[in-house]
Amino acid sequence: MHRKTAVTPSFAQLVSVTSVLATIACSASGSQPTTVELLARAPERGNWFPQTIEAKQGETVNLVIRNVDPVTHGFYLPGLNLAAGEIKAGDVRELTFTPHTAGEYSFYCSAWCSDFHMHMRGKLIVR
Repeated sequence: MHRKTAVTPSFAQLVSVTSVLATIACSASGSQPTTVELLARAPERGNWFPQTIEAKQGETVNLVIRNVDPVTHGFYLPGLNLAAGEIKAGDVRELTFTPHTAGEYSFYCSAWCSDFHMHMRGKLIVR
């Protein structure tokens, strides 16, 4: 005689399967933002790194700006009306945006950081 036994998944198994399916769904739909890390350093200590960043038109970008300098920096990208305000030494700011128009956009430090402050510029290329 064969007995039928019901298999009941545990809560942990359900959560695990749900997490995997959510990750697959997000990856397939492309809904996860692209993360770009930007280091802020005064021009005489290396400037923005990288000085040129790229993004795809219509895709969300999570820009992580790290101030690795002993002075305050700022971030401003006027073409997309993005600003991070002052970023104190050692601090991190995140900006999330979706560029809708292809082109080249300049960004710069918006807080006086050194005698070479006016040279602290970079470029975002949206393709």
